[in-house]
Amino acid sequence: MAKIEKKPKENHDNDWLATYSDMVTLLLTFFVMLYASSSLDEQKWQYIYQAFQSRGKYLNEYVDQPEHTTDEGNYIKDEEPQGTEGSGELPQSFDQLYVYLSEYIEDEELSDAMSASKDSAHIYIRFNSGVFFEGNSSKLTTEGQQIINGICPALKAVKKSIQTVTVGGHTAVGISDVNDWDLSAGRASSVTKYLEFKAVLDSEQLRLKAAGPHEPVGDNNTEAGRAENRRVELVILKNDLDLTDEKVVQDILGHDFGLSADQVDPDKHGDDEGKLPNDSAQGVINNIESLFPSGGTVSTNDGVGPFVYDDFENFIKAEEPAASDADAAEGGEDSAASDAE
Repeated sequence: MAKIEKKPKENHDNDWLATYSDMVTLLLTFFVMLYASSSLDEQKWQYIYQAFQSRGKYLNEYVDQPEHTTDEGNYIKDEEPQGTEGSGELPQSFDQLYVYLSEYIEDEELSDAMSASKDSAHIYIRFNSGVFFEGNSSKLTTEGQQIINGICPALKAVKKSIQTVTVGGHTAVGISDVNDWDLSAGRASSVTKYLEFKAVLDSEQLRLKAAGPHEPVGDNNTEAGRAENRRVELVILKNDLDLTDEKVVQDILGHDFGLSADQVDPDKHGDDEGKLPNDSAQGVINNIESLFPSGGTVSTNDGVGPFVYDDFENFIKAEEPAASDADAAEGGEDSAASDAE
């Protein structure tokens, strides 16, 4: 009689993996549903993507708000400043924007912190950097954020009427460890990034300018003048421009090239209001050619492109020779007296 062969004993040690994989699949499905039904902030996702790409080396300060501790040692997050939105209805046109800004400054008693002016093609907003930044720092203060929050709704309301907004950083002449170019660029960058974070305008509408101490509006020989020169400006360019209007052309050339009205109209033919003089175009060309003379060699920088630095205040310490006392007097905006502000 033949023996009945025994079936080999089955091993069930890994049966738990089937249950575990089912659980992981269900969790994945759950998070996909959450993601699909959520409202995403595209700019925050962009900042998070940049952080992953740089392995955490660069992190936008408006996404990763600094933590503080209470007296009991508990961690708390900084709350985003709410600010005020001015009084009255939001503007609906470029001209109304200037009226709104003027009323906002008056109603909120911000004349010491900011000012606004208007020309044929631009609206100029000037911020006192003493309110927006600590001495020799490019980190936007909470008070500065609140002031910007107040004008954001107005800028967003007339977004289609705005061609560009140029954020310019300016410093005063003084003695400091911080380079004027780095400081002015860092402050302009902080305001630009905050405007981008608030999604006020499209990124392509924003421009950044660093002027250091070379475009003063006050006397650098007085403390009051130096305080005026430490500033950040928003230069808002109108979208719908009449380029046949002499005043519009003068405003654009004055802002972009620093050309005065006399240089735009060298032959003094501008008596007929609203019409450009016959020779004004050639005069403008001559002035631009004098600024950028031909015949020079265009530098290719030997194939070396732009650099990325971790910290604009300390980026070239190792390669720079020690500065002499005479050299140190040329850089930096804040003197020892201004640091005590």
